[in-house]
Amino acid sequence: MGVSNSANAYCRVCGAEFSLFTIFNRDMRGFCKAWRARHERACKDRTPAQRRAWAKKYAGLDSTESSIIVDLEHPAFLD
Repeated sequence: MGVSNSANAYCRVCGAEFSLFTIFNRDMRGFCKAWRARHERACKDRTPAQRRAWAKKYAGLDSTESSIIVDLEHPAFLD
């Protein structure tokens, strides 16, 4: 498998999408997986209100504006 200078990973708890890209010849898949794993460790113990507070700064942004994209309609964000 070749080098992938872009990668996506999704939180299995809240569905947040982590997208990383580099202009360098670096494989970003492992780094993206590490971001997701770090997020999931905290996310699984949060309440929906705490998840919404965390996601507030990413709400409404698309992939050109943020490396993290959230859907506040996901069941993990709802009470």
